[in-house]
Amino acid sequence: MSLLKKLFQAISGKKYRKCPNGAVTSREERRALEAGLINSEQIMTYCDSHTTGLAHDSITDTLDSNWDINSREEATEALESLSRYGHRFLYDIVFPIYMKGSPEDEVHEVLEALVASGRYGPPETVRGLIAAEESSEEKHQVLAALGKAMDMLENIRSVFRLLKDKVNGQYPPKDYSNGILAWDLGRLVTVSRMSFDCGYIEKEELSRILAHVDSELHSNFSSWPQFAKSYIIGRASWSGQNMMLDGIIGTAEDLMTDKDSPWVLSPL
Repeated sequence: MSLLKKLFQAISGKKYRKCPNGAVTSREERRALEAGLINSEQIMTYCDSHTTGLAHDSITDTLDSNWDINSREEATEALESLSRYGHRFLYDIVFPIYMKGSPEDEVHEVLEALVASGRYGPPETVRGLIAAEESSEEKHQVLAALGKAMDMLENIRSVFRLLKDKVNGQYPPKDYSNGILAWDLGRLVTVSRMSFDCGYIEKEELSRILAHVDSELHSNFSSWPQFAKSYIIGRASWSGQNMMLDGIIGTAEDLMTDKDSPWVLSPL
C-alpha cells in the first residue's frame, strides 16, 4: 500500500472502530485492549475485540517486515521477548548512563551493563567471548544490542525535556526516569492480536497475554494520561524526534480528551 493511500485512510478512517461481530465481554480484556489504542488508532484496527479487523495480507506483511514473524515459533519468540524485555530493557540501561553525563565512557558503560544483565549468558563467559577474536552467537547479540543502545541514547538526547502534550504539559525528568513500559505493552497488544488473526497463536494464548497486560497496567499506572506519557517517551526513545512522533502525540491527545474515546469512557 502506498504512503499516500495510508495517509488518506488515516485521515478518512472512523475513530474507535467497533467489531461488528461483538466486543470482548471481559472488563480486564477490554482494559488491556485499551493499552494498545494509540497504535490501534494509527493502523485503524477494531478497538474492542480480539481480532484486528485488518486484511490478512496487510497483517502478514506487517508481522514479516516489522517483526520477522512468519510462523508460530517466531510469533511465540517475539511475544515472549516483548513481554520480558521489549525496548525497556535497553532504555533502563542507557537512561541512567545518560543522566550521569559522562559521554567519554558511555560505550564502555553500556557494553558492561549489557554483559552484566545476564541476558546473554554468564557475564564472565560473555566477557571472554567478546574479547576473543572468534565470532560467536553471544558476541553477535551483545554487539548488535550495543549498536541499538547507542542509537537509543542519541534519541534520548534529542528529546529529553522537550516532550509534551496538551493534557500533561511538559514532561519533567521524573517522567523519563519512570521508564517506557507503556510503549512495550501497547506494542505487545497489537502484535499478539495480529498473531492471533494469522493463526500463529490460539485464543487462550491471546487471553493470557491480555491478562498480563491488564496486570501490568494496574501495577504501574494510575491514569491513561500517565500511561500516554510513558508510551510517548518510549516511541521517542526508539525513533527520536520526527513527524510520526507528532502524529502519535496527537493521537494520544485525542484519546485523552475526546468524549467518545474509550480512555475517557473507561478511566484507569
